[in-house]
Amino acid sequence: MKTIKLAFLGTIASLFAIAGCQQNAHQDILTSQDQPAVSAGTSIEIASPVAGKGSPGTCNPNAYIVLLESRTAVSGGWEWVWSVQNSNPGNGSNGTVQNLSHWGMQFGPCFNISSMISAAYSGNGTTWTNFTPAYQPDPSQSCMTTPVLKFDFGTAGSAKSYYKLVVGIDYPAGPAPAYYKSGANTGCCTFTFNGIGCGGEDDGPR
Repeated sequence: MKTIKLAFLGTIASLFAIAGCQQNAHQDILTSQDQPAVSAGTSIEIASPVAGKGSPGTCNPNAYIVLLESRTAVSGGWEWVWSVQNSNPGNGSNGTVQNLSHWGMQFGPCFNISSMISAAYSGNGTTWTNFTPAYQPDPSQSCMTTPVLKFDFGTAGSAKSYYKLVVGIDYPAGPAPAYYKSGANTGCCTFTFNGIGCGGEDDGPR
């Protein structure tokens, strides 16, 4: 009789243990359902906010497509033309990017600031608005605080905007640092584009 009671008590204890394990397993499943699915070998990266002077946003160096459209010899110098296009226009949520407010570029140590002759921007690549280029800090943002050539013209939707710089020296094209400033949701960020280089490993900003 004593043996039967012990066997009965053992069975009850086993049932409680199984129920507890099932409850824990169910809780684990619910917890995993709350997490994003990640493929094998994929790393999760959390973007840190980058402030655009008083307006934080997520830094996305690929937010805009910046292309060197042409590099042409003209009377008295060389004309460089770039285009900038919003890669995914929107209000800055769900991966979209707000309209560009303005952007600027830096030059390498080989660049002679006095070689800048003129600059302009355009919404269609045909009608240009000229301005006198200056190499100085842009206090409207905090992503790049060193001197830059600022193009104070942005984008609208997915349309390209165009930017021109005429210089008096024949510089080669090469990787160059730049920054953009957009709305409060996508803020400002630095990136590298095909700009005016120095033709070697000293293409860093001056």
